Amino acid sequence: MTSVIQSIESPSHHISTELNIDGNPNVSKITLAEQITYLEKDFILVVKSLGLDQPRAFVEYNPKTETNCVMLTLVPKFAINTIMSELIFVIDRSGSMQGGPMKKASEALQLLLRSLPEDCFFNVISFGSHFDSLFEKSQPYSENSFLKALKHAQEMTANYGGTEIYNPIKWAFDNSRNDMPTSVFLLTDGQVNNVDQIVELIKSCEEKKKGDARFFSIGIGDSVSHNLVESVSRAGKGYAQFVTNNERMDKKILGMLKNAIKPPIKDYNITWTNQIVEDVLPMETESVDVDKPTISFFSDNATPPPVVQNFFTDIKIQQAPFLIPPIYPGVRFIVYCILEKSVETCKEIILSANSHDGPMKLSIPLDPVILQGSKIHTLAARKLIQDLDDGTSFIHKHPRNSGKMIPVSLIREQIVKLGITYTLASKYTSFLAIDERDNKVVAEAQSLPNKRIVPTRLNSASRRSLVMPTSSLSSSQSFLSSRVSAVTTSSRSGAMLYEPISIPSMAMSASLVCNTSSYMSLSEDNYVSGVVERRKLHSLLAKSAIYKPSSIEPVISAISVKMKPPKIETLYSFLDFQSFDGSFLPSNKFYSWFGKNDSKDFENIEIKNEKILCLALAIAYLELIMLETFKEECEMCYEKSKKALKKKLTVMNKRLMRF
Repeated sequence: MTSVIQSIESPSHHISTELNIDGNPNVSKITLAEQITYLEKDFILVVKSLGLDQPRAFVEYNPKTETNCVMLTLVPKFAINTIMSELIFVIDRSGSMQGGPMKKASEALQLLLRSLPEDCFFNVISFGSHFDSLFEKSQPYSENSFLKALKHAQEMTANYGGTEIYNPIKWAFDNSRNDMPTSVFLLTDGQVNNVDQIVELIKSCEEKKKGDARFFSIGIGDSVSHNLVESVSRAGKGYAQFVTNNERMDKKILGMLKNAIKPPIKDYNITWTNQIVEDVLPMETESVDVDKPTISFFSDNATPPPVVQNFFTDIKIQQAPFLIPPIYPGVRFIVYCILEKSVETCKEIILSANSHDGPMKLSIPLDPVILQGSKIHTLAARKLIQDLDDGTSFIHKHPRNSGKMIPVSLIREQIVKLGITYTLASKYTSFLAIDERDNKVVAEAQSLPNKRIVPTRLNSASRRSLVMPTSSLSSSQSFLSSRVSAVTTSSRSGAMLYEPISIPSMAMSASLVCNTSSYMSLSEDNYVSGVVERRKLHSLLAKSAIYKPSSIEPVISAISVKMKPPKIETLYSFLDFQSFDGSFLPSNKFYSWFGKNDSKDFENIEIKNEKILCLALAIAYLELIMLETFKEECEMCYEKSKKALKKKLTVMNKRLMRF
């Protein structure tokens, strides 16, 4: 690593970790903790390192190939406005989803439905051996459509037989809207034998929608086809995520939803060098008679001359991937570029694109230290091979090869060349490892291990028998900008209680004083650990006009929040009170959540409108108790409630202005 390694963990295997090897905090060593480890599932490592998400650019020189390779990496951080979108959820309900996977998918879909923006259209498709849709066409998000979809999600079972993905995806795109961007979400634990056909379908649909169709995919469990999940998301210009049998998918799929309701970013460009390089210039018109024999108008030779097609394969700048992948906030972005030794790299790599809100740009300084070796080259070569396999390489897409039918033999030749040069396995290259030790029995093999059945990936039919346990932007915006907008409201002097304040602060204040005993009288399952810091409460209350400054200190002194850690099930139960538009309607059940009987028990809070009181309490509960632990899971519901509160306050203030 190029920075200090803080920790290394593996959610898939037992490992032992050694940090700070030879006194170098950038080097660590891991070993498998078990004597025998079977390769029946993916090996996953999670490395935490200082500054790992910051934009960085490195250059590596490989003396063997005499080339430089630049690696550009960052986790983008920026905000653009959301737009009206169509969201289609394609849920695998084949037999292999029975048990835990189906339960996770159902719960995730319920949370997705609660998190949808008010101005979207949506649909739900279930598939297995056959498929069906909740609606004939995507419906506007409303109270009726929300409740129908929620009931549908709650009743989902894995009873659709095998795994056939092509037809439901085709139906989804064929019946999608043409007046807004469409995002399709695939949740599956399966594998199919027609991945190439599905990929071509998605590419075709994406082209028809002119870049306004995106495809996101989540792979569930240890037996899911990574090739399927990753290939369809690449083709659909989305991205893929995977969850193991022991993970929840809520956090990951809600991250996808946040990105799907933002307009697609287009016209990507990366400036690697300031030099003018021939292979990036437009193709000159070829002469029709260059290097071609003269053909007689009268000849007994019935054999036509051989077809001569010159393909442009020698390129001085090889970007990988050749087509820059889409950029999403919070999703790691990596692009490589292999340059010939004669091509000088820029001191700053420039990444630019165009968004719905205006141009975007980021300059990343190139690390002045030139690394030696082939590690980064090898990573780049793997992406080059992937491009060649996907039909998106520079050979396929370069203007000089436009209109030419690229032969399979040429692609194979290029893949073999890369595979041999960088020791990479592919569909055309394999490597045999030979143990050169003598024939003596190694110590660990002296005692035979117990017989163990190692699960392998099965086809969908076989897997059915296995059940697993259960705001406005500036003219140019940075990919790393972070904007925070405060919501405020006001009313006429002397009217009710509202002055310019922050809505979260007002709501927080409302909930914090709902009980002035030393412990909040919530049910035990709703408690969160920790003591709220005095200065934090003082700051929150001081911003609120609900209370006079003289009342702040007594309130703070009276509050001590000691609660058990919240559970995700608790969040789901609380969100049952939320309406599709983010409102929390008054009810005895809602008040009992806070240990109260009705609104009269909140008389010490100077909010007379009961609907606004409930919203303020709910926002405060989500912010104070749930956001810290389940930020990704409840953030969109929380933001929706804040918008609902803002609307209600705006309406109320307009009414007050009439008097």
